[in-house]
Amino acid sequence: MQAAIDEALEGLNEGGVPIGAVLVENGRIIGRGRNRRVQDSDQLMHAEIDCLHNSRLTGGYHNTTLYSTLMPCYLCAGAVVQFGIKKVVVGEEMSAPAARDFMLSHGIEVVNLDIAQCREMMGEYISNNRELWNGFLAELNPDLLKPSDSPISIRHHFLPGDVGYITYLHAALHALPQGWDHTFDSYVAIPLAQFALRSSPQERIWIAERNGQIVGCVAIVKFSDEEAQMRWLILHPELRDKGYGRRLVEEALEFSLKAGYSSVFLWTVSILPAAAGLYRSMGFEEKERLTHVMWGKEVTEVKYEWVAKKG
Repeated sequence: MQAAIDEALEGLNEGGVPIGAVLVENGRIIGRGRNRRVQDSDQLMHAEIDCLHNSRLTGGYHNTTLYSTLMPCYLCAGAVVQFGIKKVVVGEEMSAPAARDFMLSHGIEVVNLDIAQCREMMGEYISNNRELWNGFLAELNPDLLKPSDSPISIRHHFLPGDVGYITYLHAALHALPQGWDHTFDSYVAIPLAQFALRSSPQERIWIAERNGQIVGCVAIVKFSDEEAQMRWLILHPELRDKGYGRRLVEEALEFSLKAGYSSVFLWTVSILPAAAGLYRSMGFEEKERLTHVMWGKEVTEVKYEWVAKKG
């Protein structure tokens, strides 16, 4: 990351936007770049694009990691997806609208180091170049900057019909597209109904609603005094790539820490790469794979585990 910061500082010295990027293959930098849209009067010359343009590939992009001082925008994220880069590491993500969830939805691992130097560098530049920066933002698709007309609310209690509707969402968004049979409904509904009957300070559900309709959920279920299971994570497709899935998982992990759990595990399936990308980006690690026949199909289940950091 320091090499990317060095590129950003070099761009700042040239009078440009302080955003830098490097491409790494097997621990070796094979490409460098910085935002040159001011220096070159080229609105497409973002740091990540400049870096890819300057890279010296030895075996394709699939073995590379992109480091950038700022979370990539949709233009640069599109290049990441297009060329199959598997991991993106950033210095910060607060200074501009970005495409983190877009990359996660395509199975890319995204790591935010949240480096103070990167935040301060961009914050000072924006403060000193407000008119120029607002001009950059004006070029964006206005929908990226527009607040949602229909806010999302989250509740932690069940209402009549919730168990059935959450089961239906799982069936509609997972079972039907994958060709799973009706036994998948039982897999979701039975433990969910049992969960709804309990009341424990170490368990909680997050039910996301928009305009009074359930559009997502997740739950933390007690497995032991030290270990919890995350279950029933689901999100309506219209809300994906907008950060709501990450918000649900973040709140669930924060609750788990407060409830005294030292680890959280979950089971998912191998055919959901976007979910896997989200889990990995938040510190979950793959622990186990099981392939067997269930729900009328051969399914590979994958176990992920998140362990609380000590200290």
